[in-house]
Amino acid sequence: MSRRRRNPQQRFARAVVYGIILLTVLGMILTMVGMASSAFAQPTAPQPQETAEPTPVVVLGTRDLTWGGLREIAGSSSPAAGDARALLDAASSGEPVNVVVRSANPATCPADGWLTLGAGSRARALPPTASSAPGSPACLETPDAASALAATRDSGYEAHPGSLATALAEAGAPVAAVGEPAALALATEDAASMRGAEGGGSPASGSLQEILTSGPSGLALVDTATGATTAEQRVTALARAREAVLATAPRARIIIVSVADAESPGPQIGILPAGTTSPRGEDDGLLVGASTHQAGLIQLTDLAPTILAALTGSPRGASGTARMTGSALALPVSLPPAADADAADRAATGTGTGAIDRLADDALRARASHMATIPSALLIIIASGALALTAALALRRPRPPRTMASLRAAGLTTSCLPLAALLSGALPWWRAGAGEPSWATVAVALATMLLIGAVLAGVIALAARAAHHPVALVAGATALAWLLDAALGAPLAFNGALGMDAVVAGRFYGMSNTGFAIAAAALIVVIAALRPLAPHGRAWTVGLVALVGGGALVLDGAPWLGADLGGALTLAPVLVVLAVALAAPRLGRRGWLRAGLGAGAGMLVVGAILAALDLTRPADRRTHLGRFAAGLADGSAWSTLGRKAGALIAPFVSSGLALAALAAGLIAIASAAWWGARERRAWREGRSAYQWLVAAAPTPLWIRPALVGLGALVVVETLLNDSGLSMAVISAAAAAPLILRARAGGRSETGTKKGPDLPV
Repeated sequence: MSRRRRNPQQRFARAVVYGIILLTVLGMILTMVGMASSAFAQPTAPQPQETAEPTPVVVLGTRDLTWGGLREIAGSSSPAAGDARALLDAASSGEPVNVVVRSANPATCPADGWLTLGAGSRARALPPTASSAPGSPACLETPDAASALAATRDSGYEAHPGSLATALAEAGAPVAAVGEPAALALATEDAASMRGAEGGGSPASGSLQEILTSGPSGLALVDTATGATTAEQRVTALARAREAVLATAPRARIIIVSVADAESPGPQIGILPAGTTSPRGEDDGLLVGASTHQAGLIQLTDLAPTILAALTGSPRGASGTARMTGSALALPVSLPPAADADAADRAATGTGTGAIDRLADDALRARASHMATIPSALLIIIASGALALTAALALRRPRPPRTMASLRAAGLTTSCLPLAALLSGALPWWRAGAGEPSWATVAVALATMLLIGAVLAGVIALAARAAHHPVALVAGATALAWLLDAALGAPLAFNGALGMDAVVAGRFYGMSNTGFAIAAAALIVVIAALRPLAPHGRAWTVGLVALVGGGALVLDGAPWLGADLGGALTLAPVLVVLAVALAAPRLGRRGWLRAGLGAGAGMLVVGAILAALDLTRPADRRTHLGRFAAGLADGSAWSTLGRKAGALIAPFVSSGLALAALAAGLIAIASAAWWGARERRAWREGRSAYQWLVAAAPTPLWIRPALVGLGALVVVETLLNDSGLSMAVISAAAAAPLILRARAGGRSETGTKKGPDLPV
């Protein structure tokens, strides 16, 4: 009899697994096909009009110069104030941007920046110990080419130093460098010394004037910060170099860029020639970065393919073999004849001041976000842990209705904090204090989160009087807000209180790992909480999971929306587990084993299909999944795996606060698991101190399946992501208040059952 009763459950579990896998595969295939068609149709970069002979490209590099710092010098009584104002005028007449200079090191030293610029990929010329102490003498050193190449080979990044110089040499375009740091950009993998392209100038000798007048159009790299020890000196040297270029080659295409953030990591200044365009257009007068998808923000790695396209006509070089990870912008063929007049007009009218103000504010926000990330995450973790501990102690004996109401209010407010962290991006908390971000800025960020959380809790409490399901409202709003924000380009999450900032530069748009951890946990809770509200029947269960979960998969995983393929691969098997838990709660171990195997197989199938489709695209348009699949074929994937493994533990090695947050989270999760197992045994033996709670407030039927789905989420995201441990803690912290609020429930919760057979 028991075998006959179990077989239908097993058959149904298999049907659910196959159905969810089929829906997931079909959805992801359609997503990837749409991505591929749009990518193939999209040009790499706008093509400038060929109305004149291309003029030289001159890169004037400095270090540790931000828009805020430049404005401060311009408004001071320093002898460099006039030079700073001249650079601001140049920015108003050109295309000003913030530049993310993140290299293979956390803080980018000048040598790292120049080597990265020449490679078109993140590289490092110095070991990580040099960047661990920004501004130190070691960070300001310029190593020889052999040492620089050895350092970048050990970085774990697949950078190819000197890719720009090599591609220009193949095209016959001359290349020259002034200053030893700039000459590092010409260091190639097959040489232990600096080299210039054939027919070009000397890589490390000669004056700028000699280089500009010595031959045909080409590239000149100039380090203007050599010998300058203060910001004022660097500004003056940069302004003088610009004047020299304009005097010698007035139509040269000048790129001004700060290549290093050795003193304070964060976005640096960049000024591109007037008439520069982006394949993603403009936003409020600012270029939208081709690789960042953000207005006024590009990466240092974008400059190499941009220069290559300007001098050869292709961002991959004349032979199409240049190996770079950056995305090209389109420089004008030459400086427009009216550029000088336009500069004077814009300087006189103050046009462009607004753009500079926005860029300075964006850079400030990025640094503030970087500083507030861990404290904001700690606030959510600590609040969730404190709520759980308080509830565990308070509910060991019957409590009056007032105490239960207080617990429900605390649970509702705490559960709103992840959503509040996202919405805080709509308020300018990063402007608190004067100048650089400080702990006062962090305090304002945390206060903003708490204020928004309290307001949200009040609004949801009022709405719950009609909807009678506050947990579903909070979870649904949280999941939907994070998913929609990702789909819209992350206007709130990027440089937000929970990170995804331009300092770390791990992601610039779409769904971050932290955002996915929050959204996925909330999604599981809302699907489970909505199940009692739907008609009975297993078909309705599968349909609910497929509809809501499938929509989340598209918003999260579609490359033109959330662009989080790793998150989609994580969510697919978790949805299978959740569907089985909801539809077959009494499934035996063999059934769960089969469901788990089916979920794993589905994930592998989806991953293989996505990788295969991605491999059909050009190499410079592949996602990280396609690049990894290609690496498996050529053997380079192992270094990627090593770098990912290093990234898993790096934050906790370099930051005591991050390590403390992780330890607190893991201890909380382990303690909760141990306590839950002990209380479960006590419940079965009839000696649990929480026996009274079931009679007073019946357990919602959906809690057990939700816990099963959350457990699967924690395991899968830990295994599949390079920040999996942090994601597991955040998911647990986001879900715990929702579960506790539901368990303390009352009449507003639905789908309950009295009796001791459903202990939490």
